[in-house]
Amino acid sequence: MCHLLERAVLTTCRCRAAKALLATLALLGSFASANAQDAVAKARARPVDPYTQADPAAMAKAGYVSLGPFPFGTGHGTADIETLLGTEPLLWIETNHFRIGCALSPLELRGAEEEWVGKTRGELKRLKVRLPKVKADTRDLDPWLRTHLIAQRCEDLFTEIRTNLAVPDAQFPASPGHDRDADPRRFYGLGPHFGMPEKFAVLIVQRGASLARYTKAYQGLETQDPRRHFDPGFGCMIFAVAEETTDGLLKNDFALHTHLVYNLAFTLYNSYRFYGHDLPPWLVGGLAHWHGRRICPRFPAYERRVEGDERETRDFWRWDERAPGLLRNRAFESIEKLMARTEVTAFGMEQHIQAWAFVDFLMNTRKAATMQYLHEMKDPFHDRRRPPSTAEFLERSEECRQRAFGMTAAELETAWRAHLLRARPKK
Repeated sequence: MCHLLERAVLTTCRCRAAKALLATLALLGSFASANAQDAVAKARARPVDPYTQADPAAMAKAGYVSLGPFPFGTGHGTADIETLLGTEPLLWIETNHFRIGCALSPLELRGAEEEWVGKTRGELKRLKVRLPKVKADTRDLDPWLRTHLIAQRCEDLFTEIRTNLAVPDAQFPASPGHDRDADPRRFYGLGPHFGMPEKFAVLIVQRGASLARYTKAYQGLETQDPRRHFDPGFGCMIFAVAEETTDGLLKNDFALHTHLVYNLAFTLYNSYRFYGHDLPPWLVGGLAHWHGRRICPRFPAYERRVEGDERETRDFWRWDERAPGLLRNRAFESIEKLMARTEVTAFGMEQHIQAWAFVDFLMNTRKAATMQYLHEMKDPFHDRRRPPSTAEFLERSEECRQRAFGMTAAELETAWRAHLLRARPKK
């Protein structure tokens, strides 16, 4: 494990599909809480959302399905989480694609962070279109308003990624448990949510101890680190995080927003056409950085390394300035070697920066080809009965790259290097 990087956030990811592939998909039946009466009581005790008043018409206008209770993962729902976490002031929103639980602290929308204030006011203006009771000029973000912003951010990212892939919701199976298509190229997953049977879930709590309690109870690993988790029994992906992460860094809303987008981008791209296997680390990691850094580059998120010790003390977040220098100084490895890496947790700082810089080049110059490559990499292996070997995975990667880009790895690298050095000429 590496130390926490200064002003960075590390993510623990233990959702490798190879360990859980197809294990218990038969359990994707309806969720029934054993504590239904308790759930109703807790819902009544929860503060009423001042922006919808739980009015069906207002919720429909906002694009909401429910304010709770609702199922969340295998064997648990909102009431179970509330009981487990006790004093965490959880608020719940279910949208078209997400089930969200937040226990966020109130924030003042003022101060020296002019960029954050400006961006947040822009978000509030868009939110007000769907929630007329929102005051776009408010100076205070109460917990309910912050939860509504989180819901909007989740749906914004979902829409952006779906647009990138040029795949409408109707392309995916209308209901969970959809059987395989005989042609793996026409397989779009096992459910309506990007191919997943259930909606994506997000849990944001205040205390690291609460996150550890939740992950121990429902994910089989006790950790206070941010965590992406594949729940095969329920058929969903869950991202859980605490404000206390990295000495309280995620109490900063700009950092939280960046980190949320990074991890959800990682999750959504990997879940596309069902989470049967991971995408190449350089691609999914580079895309996650690409989306996250456009929120704010000052708070990069990293996967927690399996081994090694790495700490940065300079302004390491200025990747756009550092990448050309690293390229000139031959600190980057070849694109062929980067593409051959199979574990994002083995990435060092240089691999993170290189993956982002290379994906940034591809998304700006070859976006359609990049999405074609990603789409073809998600074709099922072995009729979804077993995961690919490393050799099979890399062989497919080469074949997909050639079809999508019509170039070898070396040719892509030459084009990328010229683009990067041209964009940032030597001073």
